[in-house]
Amino acid sequence: ALLLFSLQIYADFHGYSLIAIGVAKLMGVNLMDNFRTPYFAFSIKDFWSRWHRSLSNWFRDYLYIPLGGNKVSYFRWMINIMIVFVVSGVWHGANFTFIVWGGIHGVMYLAEQVMSRSTSVNWSSSFFKVVGWIKTFFIINLAWLFFRSDNLAKAYLSLCKMFGFEVDANRYHSVV
Repeated sequence: ALLLFSLQIYADFHGYSLIAIGVAKLMGVNLMDNFRTPYFAFSIKDFWSRWHRSLSNWFRDYLYIPLGGNKVSYFRWMINIMIVFVVSGVWHGANFTFIVWGGIHGVMYLAEQVMSRSTSVNWSSSFFKVVGWIKTFFIINLAWLFFRSDNLAKAYLSLCKMFGFEVDANRYHSVV
């Protein structure tokens, strides 16, 4: 179900973007290509350079850069990244699930950046690109669970079911 939701959300977002591009062309306006095969990204950073690019650019220009962008200390840069991703979650909806969704992206983005800085591994090798793609696709889909869930309790129950953990659903009967 989660993989199908992943496909659905891509089709919805990419579809309305294509419609906007087509309508704009009818009026003589060229809009940017908003999606560039995001599910083939090999890192979270790569994913966000491919997924909903107009929104990503807006957050970069109107939030990340005014916060100081990368022209600040390393620790402050990390805070700036987390602020952008968490605000992106809040922008998508007034629910803790969206904040968690943004937080997952922010934490994974930072983890990838820290890892790439702290090792001398050739991350551009074919092996690491395949591993990166699998890891990124898994994380993106896991984050979609929070994006799709009505509340954190439902997200928790879904995670438990996905990974085969026994959970007493009766404890959560008011939210299921």
